[in-house]
Amino acid sequence: MKTIQITAEIVPEEEGGFSVYCPELDIATQGETAEECIENLREAAGLHLEELGESGVRQVTRRELEVQIGA
Repeated sequence: MKTIQITAEIVPEEEGGFSVYCPELDIATQGETAEECIENLREAAGLHLEELGESGVRQVTRRELEVQIGA
């Protein structure tokens, strides 16, 4: 069995709970807690990779940027 590293971008939602996005697989899911989000993402990622294999994994480059707010 092969494993890969993916990113989990977890965002708290205003109405409660969390959403999580994985840019390498371009999939998202949600959960009541951050831990539930991670488990849901693992499940979704596994299903996604079963369907598409490694061709479903995108190369992602991350950079932090500074953005000015206001005038």
